[in-house]
Amino acid sequence: MKRFMTSLMLLSVIFISAQTASAQKMSKTFSIGFGLEGGIPTSAGYSGIGGLTLRGSYHVGPGFVTLTTGALLWVPKSLVSGTSLKTSMQIPVKAGYKFIFKNYLFAMAEVGYNSFRTYGIDPVTGNMIAFSNAGVVFAPAVGVQFKSLELGLRYETLTVTAGSASMLGIRLGFNF
Repeated sequence: MKRFMTSLMLLSVIFISAQTASAQKMSKTFSIGFGLEGGIPTSAGYSGIGGLTLRGSYHVGPGFVTLTTGALLWVPKSLVSGTSLKTSMQIPVKAGYKFIFKNYLFAMAEVGYNSFRTYGIDPVTGNMIAFSNAGVVFAPAVGVQFKSLELGLRYETLTVTAGSASMLGIRLGFNF
């Protein structure tokens, strides 16, 4: 309960301080911001996702063209194929469009390239090993935006050479 209250207080302070900043307004041509990401994998083998992203936005028409990149860590549930899996890292590079309606509500879709790297321990040698895969990522999202603060919910699916994975994610973004 104490952890929940601390998190709630921190989010309240961030929200109030964000109200005074002039961020992604319809009159602003360009903005850049970062986001704290969290998610629940809908694919087997992982228990949670967390990371940080950077997003640039350029005002075009009734919304913004976006370019997003960052790093998301996928936390595994257990061992995979006799290898002690430690973590997986997703590095997406996505382009999309964020349509603003009703002043603070938005719908967005992004598509792009994705690098997915898995780290583990080889049970025979005890050495760190890594496997890399690359492919396509697609992420539709909806959310709300109040001045410099953005809260979005998205379903993201990625297809890499070794298979596919997906997640239901949330992004708490701060635009400048």
